[in-house]
Amino acid sequence: MRNYLCTLLLMLGTAAASGQSKEHRLGLSVGGGPQKYKGDLGDGFKISNPKNDVWRGAFVFNASYYLSRSFDVSAFGSAGDFGYCQPADVANTPVDDADRCDGCVGRVGLGNLNSRFVSLGVSGRYKFANGYLLKENNRFRPYVFAGVAVNRVLDHMKMHCVNTGDYMSLNAGAGVKYYITSRISVGYQLSFGYFTSDKVDGMVHGGSDMYRQSSLLLGMDLF
Repeated sequence: MRNYLCTLLLMLGTAAASGQSKEHRLGLSVGGGPQKYKGDLGDGFKISNPKNDVWRGAFVFNASYYLSRSFDVSAFGSAGDFGYCQPADVANTPVDDADRCDGCVGRVGLGNLNSRFVSLGVSGRYKFANGYLLKENNRFRPYVFAGVAVNRVLDHMKMHCVNTGDYMSLNAGAGVKYYITSRISVGYQLSFGYFTSDKVDGMVHGGSDMYRQSSLLLGMDLF
């Protein structure tokens, strides 16, 4: 984990140093929202069967450096809970309360995932309010981004509800900021993380596991 973090910080420092030779702006944003799982146990991205899942949320932050009117470089991170619950007819096993994953129907190891999840990464962002598509001072400023992250998965319940460890992911998403003043904004961001491993949920059956974050954000441009 330490080596991964050093690499990410070096990447961020290099990007920031290259931008500080010109006039740039630093933007900070914080917020949070639900965090969902998709993998071998099931698809928490769907909303058709909400009883198959329980609400798990994450706190998120972002620090971005202005590179040009079209591009930013960012450091982003999150901390929260991550998991999935199988419905009763899938688990199909009577259990005592002490043997459950928190908020889940079935027994640990029979289709449930519950973990503490911490992520740190870097990304590049393309801004649509760049003078070409939208005015740079437009109150609505949509963007898309892509990057990489290191994700630490912890078994905070000590019940073997997850395959603990450090996992790399490819991350991408989109968002929009609405500027209340020239420096303060509120916004929404939808992001996806695609693990480079299929072992997070303890099962290996094809494609890699994924996570999705839906976040409401409050931001400020410092200079």
